[in-house]
Amino acid sequence: MNDNLRRNLLIRMVERAELGLQENGNEKLAEELLSIIDDVQREEQERLDRKINVHVVFSSSGAGSIKVALSECEKRMESRVIQLDDFYSYGPILQLHLEQGRLKRERWMMERFNDQMYRSLMDRENRVDHFLNKLSSIPENCRIYLWVGDNAHDQVSVRLTMYALRGNNNDIHILNVTQMYKEAAQRFEPALEPKYVGHVPMEALKEMMNEFESAQPIDEKTKETLIKDWEQLSITTDTLRMWKNEEIVGLEEDAYDAEILHTVRSLQQSEDKELVKNGYVRAGAVATELFERKIFESDRYIEYRLWHLISSGQLDFKGIPYALYLYSVKIP
Repeated sequence: MNDNLRRNLLIRMVERAELGLQENGNEKLAEELLSIIDDVQREEQERLDRKINVHVVFSSSGAGSIKVALSECEKRMESRVIQLDDFYSYGPILQLHLEQGRLKRERWMMERFNDQMYRSLMDRENRVDHFLNKLSSIPENCRIYLWVGDNAHDQVSVRLTMYALRGNNNDIHILNVTQMYKEAAQRFEPALEPKYVGHVPMEALKEMMNEFESAQPIDEKTKETLIKDWEQLSITTDTLRMWKNEEIVGLEEDAYDAEILHTVRSLQQSEDKELVKNGYVRAGAVATELFERKIFESDRYIEYRLWHLISSGQLDFKGIPYALYLYSVKIP
């Protein structure tokens, strides 16, 4: 039974019990209903008390993988999953922990991405303001597990999370799936190097899930370092970031434009008939090439820069300007 149905059922039972107390001859029924309500409320509190593990994940795909792995390992009932849906490899993060910072980021995103308003409206529950509120409501008896990978978004997010949790007495564990997978790679896909939680093969993630409770919590020095990292990040004005040599590196907004143009030119010259037609290269192929070369891992940002290059006359396009698979580009 989901939470909304449980809540509605309790409300109806309370209303019926109150009515029974007002009617002659229905006192016994009302007392029985009230007794049932007490039992349900007690069971609900026990259910919440059992959720002593809080798993924090920084993407919807990663959260989905964690929920499946918890269920497969029979740990779902004792666990709560909190997810954040945003992508901090690009866009302003200046004062993101404050409302004015979040408004500035939203305005920047809406100016550049046509689907930003739709995304914000459709997934409000997992936006950063709700995410921070959920963090603040975690009981002190819970253990907190932050699932991250070696990528700029997760590393920014974990620092924001640690800042939000400053002063809390909870045990906090940071589980880096990129590093954990290296130890298990030979048993799964040795060539794979997952940068995100959602990229970890399910069997490997289940193995990690069976071991997470034995992980040591981070110490106070690590907490302080991550909090200070966020304090520094939150005053930067960069709008593009990468994770390099264990550090978050800020970049100019156009940092990947040269690579995008180089990729278009190379594909144009390849004359691959599946990718190139009349000199125009499929935009999706450009994004795929950049992914494979590990230049950048957001098709949304790549498409934004493609359209910037088109608007500035550095690229021509042909097709429907709606999605990467619907149009092609070329260097004039």
